[in-house]
Amino acid sequence: MGRDYYRELGVAKDAKDADIKKAYRKAAVQWHPDKWAGRSESEQKTAEERFKEVAEAYDVLSDPDKRAVFDRYGEEGLKAGGPPPPASDGDTHHFGGFGQDPADIFAQFFSGGFKRQNSFGETPFDGHGGLEEMLAGMGGGGGGRPKARRCHLPEREHNLPCTLEELYRGKLKKMKVTRKSLTPGRPTEKILELPIRPGFKAGTRITFSGEGDEYAVPPPGAPPCAQDIVFIIREAKHERFHREGSDLHYRIKISLSDALCGFTHDIKMLDEQERVKRLNMRTPVSNVTTKVLAGEGMPKSKEPGKKGDLIISFEVAFPTRELTDTQKAAVRSALPMG
Repeated sequence: MGRDYYRELGVAKDAKDADIKKAYRKAAVQWHPDKWAGRSESEQKTAEERFKEVAEAYDVLSDPDKRAVFDRYGEEGLKAGGPPPPASDGDTHHFGGFGQDPADIFAQFFSGGFKRQNSFGETPFDGHGGLEEMLAGMGGGGGGRPKARRCHLPEREHNLPCTLEELYRGKLKKMKVTRKSLTPGRPTEKILELPIRPGFKAGTRITFSGEGDEYAVPPPGAPPCAQDIVFIIREAKHERFHREGSDLHYRIKISLSDALCGFTHDIKMLDEQERVKRLNMRTPVSNVTTKVLAGEGMPKSKEPGKKGDLIISFEVAFPTRELTDTQKAAVRSALPMG
């Protein structure tokens, strides 16, 4: 059967261009991933899929040629480059269906509100202010007051310290910023919400477009320009784990006797609900021994539901003083050569 773009966008088959644009505007705002960043992993995934679907539906239905092919041959014919209706200029058009990134369609539709690094990539949003302003234009706030322009001003950067637990579990942080405002009614203080998704790495940049200081720039009488505010994630050192990408490293200090005879060790994981991994070692270990617990590392922010590995190494405490003759004899007896 294929997909029904009309049903996905919530419009009739004889919908006018204005109806299609209105439906896409509403659906894109409803399902934009940035609005769902603080929700559960399954809800975020659902939102991303719906955002892609409505973007694809709009991409097809807003293009008269693609829409004509879809109406006649359906989704399969459209994506297979099925026979299109005759073009008035005599040219033959070949269509591959959906060809743009959902975030690009969103950005073009709302005239530069969003400029993402990639679709649902490491940076959660390159312009939360753009979404706020777009929502305000739809009646979500702002009262119709004039907006500051976004110009090529130096970004205002702030470090955002995060614990390893916060980067593992995800967290919604709130930061109060103070800014210079020239636009009437624009508050000089604002609370910004920063959704930290599970698996974000140190250096991840979270950008709020146009939420910083405003500056008067030519020509005279033009709206002021507003700088962007950028928060850069800084990972705090952890007392038990060391992170490398999506992997976690954990080091166990043990005595020589435990290294030779075996031991049990409990590792407290980073989950919000207390969880312990019990390590039962029955064979000897050394300072170069490692044990890998697959899928017990950090969440992968770009691959929901997947994690890196937990890599365990050992630090064996050797005696620092010379053994007595009796101790040496006992060791040689217990550990015969060959």
